[in-house]
Amino acid sequence: MSNPKEIKRRILSIESVIKTTEAMKMISIVKLRKIKNLLIQIKIYLDYIETILLDLLFMEKYKENLSNNQYFTKIGKEKMKLFIVFTSDRGLCGSFNSSIFEKINFIFHKKGYNENECVFLSVGKKGFDFLCGKYNMYNQDLIENNFLNKKIQSLTSELISDFIQKKFSAIYLIYNHLKKSLLQETIIEKFLPISIKNLKKKTSKIYSILEPDQKKILNLLIPKFLNTKLLKTFLESTTAEHTSRMISMHKATENAYDIKHDLILNYNKERQTAITKEILEIISGSESLK
Repeated sequence: MSNPKEIKRRILSIESVIKTTEAMKMISIVKLRKIKNLLIQIKIYLDYIETILLDLLFMEKYKENLSNNQYFTKIGKEKMKLFIVFTSDRGLCGSFNSSIFEKINFIFHKKGYNENECVFLSVGKKGFDFLCGKYNMYNQDLIENNFLNKKIQSLTSELISDFIQKKFSAIYLIYNHLKKSLLQETIIEKFLPISIKNLKKKTSKIYSILEPDQKKILNLLIPKFLNTKLLKTFLESTTAEHTSRMISMHKATENAYDIKHDLILNYNKERQTAITKEILEIISGSESLK
């Protein structure tokens, strides 16, 4: 039998846990709303850029230049691949990070990729802790998951430069995508070279006059497209992170309430047992006096 004082101490500690988990849940909800609003705007902007880009690429008079464009063709014979992994800085977010790590293990064990032909860049401390010492790491300037627009622009230009200079044959993004309101999916998406097969439906078939020429316009538009795509990926990953943390804190709060309820029942039983024992002692004492 537990001591009532010890049970009461445990109840107080559970109450502090409930306050913490509820606070973290509310913080995740507020951050999630902000990120979702920003993600909606970025998606609209990216759709417009994709439409303009594809209209330019599939004009009849400019189609012949597409096969020679450095952004759309695999250049060089190098097999080195770069994987950009989006994880969180903190834990307490359910299976958000573990699903990413499982996908990385799947790449090497199931797909048969060679570790010497893969380089990783982690956005987030948890991913860095998992990858560092196990795999080859890219120039790791951004470990923390605080992607500002200037950092994204500098990273995009650096990735484009390395791809054009044939340091990497392909660049992939590994991140969690919120498939439904409470269901997330881990995705491996090709970043470079650009794949157009899935985007052909977005063409509006508007034939424009290009000034000064297609090549200069594409050199200006494609980096902007890649920069926006990287930002959208980061926002989708952050949305999935806050959703996963919100769900985890909600479940933790419910479990804490259940534990508190059980402790209160045990406390009342122990207290009732102690009172009954004292009453019996008093009665036995009074009977012995008689």
